[in-house]
Amino acid sequence: MRKVLIIMPRYELMYIVASSVSDDQIPTVIDGVLNLVKGDGGTVVREEGLGKKKLAYPIAKTRNGFYDLVTFDIDGEKLNALSTKIQNSEGIVRHLIVNTEEATKRAAKDIASQEKMNRNREERAKTAEANKVVEPTAEAAVSSENIDQKIEDALNEDLNKI
Repeated sequence: MRKVLIIMPRYELMYIVASSVSDDQIPTVIDGVLNLVKGDGGTVVREEGLGKKKLAYPIAKTRNGFYDLVTFDIDGEKLNALSTKIQNSEGIVRHLIVNTEEATKRAAKDIASQEKMNRNREERAKTAEANKVVEPTAEAAVSSENIDQKIEDALNEDLNKI
């Protein structure tokens, strides 16, 4: 009998606990979120409390919040249900779940396209420099009609200096 190894995608969950939740209740909220992940068949890889920070703008009359980051593996089909449960959890004002593998691929693709745009920009600058037309100055502008006069003037200047 063959064993099939199923690799689940890795996700990161960042969520903000409202300031209305007291500091001694925050571990309870964190444990609740971890239990939600485990209850849906996920495995928690890492949990990191980032501390209390001021929000950029008020959310649900909350100016400060406790940030927490959870890295976990879960089947993609169960992700929407997990997100809904976290959204409906008491005390959590915002959350965001990101597939870290897709984010890494997207970042690599963005870097490659930026490098391509920079190369194109450099090539256009080189081409523009090579095709640059030098404008003649007023002194250097000589037409076929007055070229003889210019030669005579230059010779007379040289003769007068001697």
